[in-house]
Amino acid sequence: MEGERNTAMSTALEKKKGYSVSYIINSVITIALMFGFGFLPPIGDITPVGMKVLGVFLGLVYGYSACDIIWPSLMAVLAYGLCGYTTMADAITSMMGHNVVFQTLVGFISAGALTYYGFGKWFVRKTLSMKIFKGRPMFYVCSFFVIFGLSSIVVNQIVLSIMLYGIWLDIAENCGYEKNSNFVYVGFCGILFATMLGGAMIPYTSWQYGLAQVWAEIAGSPINFGIMGCITVPCTALSMIVYVYLSKAIFHVDYSKMKEFDAEKLGEDSKTLRPRTKRILIVFVISVVVVILANTMIGSSFANFINNDLTAAGVYCLCAAILLLMPSGEGDGKGCIEFDKVKETAISWQVIFMCAVTLPIATAVTNESTGIVDFLSGLFSPIFAGHGGLFILIVTICLSLFLTNIGSNIAFGSAMIPIIAPFVIESGMNPMFAGAAMLFIINIGAVLPGASAPAAIFHSQAVLTNGAMRIKVTLVGCLALLIVSIPLFVIFSMIF
Repeated sequence: MEGERNTAMSTALEKKKGYSVSYIINSVITIALMFGFGFLPPIGDITPVGMKVLGVFLGLVYGYSACDIIWPSLMAVLAYGLCGYTTMADAITSMMGHNVVFQTLVGFISAGALTYYGFGKWFVRKTLSMKIFKGRPMFYVCSFFVIFGLSSIVVNQIVLSIMLYGIWLDIAENCGYEKNSNFVYVGFCGILFATMLGGAMIPYTSWQYGLAQVWAEIAGSPINFGIMGCITVPCTALSMIVYVYLSKAIFHVDYSKMKEFDAEKLGEDSKTLRPRTKRILIVFVISVVVVILANTMIGSSFANFINNDLTAAGVYCLCAAILLLMPSGEGDGKGCIEFDKVKETAISWQVIFMCAVTLPIATAVTNESTGIVDFLSGLFSPIFAGHGGLFILIVTICLSLFLTNIGSNIAFGSAMIPIIAPFVIESGMNPMFAGAAMLFIINIGAVLPGASAPAAIFHSQAVLTNGAMRIKVTLVGCLALLIVSIPLFVIFSMIF
């Protein structure tokens, strides 16, 4: 008995795992940047307070990239409140009371409920069980990514991607592919890019909307969501098609083994759309259309009321309230959305914390009193100064894609706006296009796990055990995006 007890204890001890050395080192670096960077001698035009603010910002970017989302956010709240730029009470108020944070929260309730109540499975069955796909595997794969990429404009991209990963594994199993095959890696990466691109096409909600507002304020030119959509919708579709053919050539994926998708695996409940799901879809889509139109019909009384009086946060608040109150239509005496049921899967607290902490700190970084913008402008001046609008546009796209894949997309997006905007205005190009390009591209953090929340989910998938392969397929996705986005944005900027 004693021997068995010792064996059991030894087994239990073996199963216990502590933090890796790299995680501990990265955590120390994160905290050191937040609380210690500000004690270094000021650099260039940066003020002493600016050094502390910059330290918080750098620590936040590093922590999001190398460690986690939640605890670096909480550490950043403390460091920001103690840095001398603001008080702790004002720091907390500016973060947790930010209108974009509230907008993101109520937006998650409606968008997440769509997937919770089966919209995703129904949509898969409805669109990808058509006869048109029989015997056309490449057309099937391209359509799979394009359809779900475009649908991400209204469906929560994180929730949708998780569901699609499971569906892609089912497809792989049905068609006889191994779990560690290139087919699986390419498919998972395609899902990641499709949902990320789709979610970034029009910045009508979440942190993208916050960055759009910051761009309008600094550049003096709001982003026309209608024109932006005319560029980003075809950019999303074409990028995914280019990705499919590029990845097939590079990784030698054999699509000939694909069979017709077995829709029966999705279950009986995927055959029809539930009444409550129909109501959620209608109300949410109306809300999305209202916000998009308000940022397309700029200057109209309708746009002024929505953007200035009600605000996007108010629109999504009204949407969530209506859906919580509206009868489900299923005779159960409950609302369309049952909050207690959807709250666990609908709301991404990582994104909430990223919005809450990053936007106010990024605003502080761009404040004149810190001197950081003057320093960075001088640093980037040799790259942008004296060049035309098209050069600046192309560099903006490339720089956005590079930065968002080494750190937080929210943080780098916020930092880039005050640096790029002055040079765009000086070049004489319509500043809307550089802003639209940056907002679209900065969302595509995929190569490293810390680049974004969707990237962290992708890289943590148990079936994707080859880290080098994960990076390779995401780099191909980035290449496909550059091949398509640069000419499209250049052509549209020349037309308008």
